[in-house]
Amino acid sequence: MRKRFRALVSMAGLIVSTSAAHATFFGGVDVGALWESNFTGATGGIVASPVWMGVYSGYVGAYKGFDQNRGAWVASVNLQANRLRRYSVLDNDIFGGSAGVFHDLGKDASVLATVGGETVRFSDNQRNLAIYMARVHFKEGSQALWVGETGEYDDAHGQAGFDTYHGYSLTLAGNWKPIASDVITVSAARAHDRYDVAAAAIRTSSAMSLGWLQELGHGIYIRAQASREYVHIAGGQGFYTTLYATGVGATF
Repeated sequence: MRKRFRALVSMAGLIVSTSAAHATFFGGVDVGALWESNFTGATGGIVASPVWMGVYSGYVGAYKGFDQNRGAWVASVNLQANRLRRYSVLDNDIFGGSAGVFHDLGKDASVLATVGGETVRFSDNQRNLAIYMARVHFKEGSQALWVGETGEYDDAHGQAGFDTYHGYSLTLAGNWKPIASDVITVSAARAHDRYDVAAAAIRTSSAMSLGWLQELGHGIYIRAQASREYVHIAGGQGFYTTLYATGVGATF
């Protein structure tokens, strides 16, 4: 399973500051579309096959402050449905949850560390996955300009070794808020995974992304993102793919 199927719901921005000692709830929904130029990973002059995908997701969670509200315990659950215009056999549903701790590090810096898991369900049960993960996210900067660094370790288990892998990813993102309602993000990511297969077990990828989000008020937003990714499979050729994503959502 391609990792981009998975939900990546970051709670860091929702709990940068806490003002209540009692539990506070948060959540959100998002409806979007994604287009990828080389979904099948074609190499060596083979014609690439693009795909459209509908992505529907939601999450709900709670946090409770401690240490004079400089920190918070955090827990959340999420779900995501991915529907492909082609290759409908790869339609899937993701159910997950995580728990962790957020803490203010002072001088406009914070850290969020979580552990969690997800189950990915396909119409073909042989493709089903159980994924366990640990993630740490650092944030530094002001309300108008900030940097985020994220590291994640994944351990995925499939049926009879199908798509079973373990590996890590690292992401560096710069965020700029030129006006109160807009956020522009530039990011770079690197992933390294070892699959449970006899050949071409190690797969690495590097990606650059440009994203934009506009807040419309009352928690509603629209978003757009463009990414360029290079994937290399040990013992074989690498390939490039381009992704465009857009969506609308709401937080509460």
